[in-house]
Amino acid sequence: MIVKSLILIEGNNVTKTSLNISLTNALQVVVGKAPAMGWVVHVAANSNADLGKALLKFAQVPNVTEVTTLLIRN
Repeated sequence: MIVKSLILIEGNNVTKTSLNISLTNALQVVVGKAPAMGWVVHVAANSNADLGKALLKFAQVPNVTEVTTLLIRN
């Protein structure tokens, strides 16, 4: 089952390049800028657990201060 999610990533000086990270069993489908808020990332993962791991990896990117789930769809 593929789990899809939209997440908002906020922080100081976070760039699109810094969000291009390797996600185990998950794929970043789209990354887009949300003006005055941060970055919106569409992630597709193999399971809920893999999605959780992907969120933790985004939280560890330098300068990231917030990772917020906006939507999850199974």
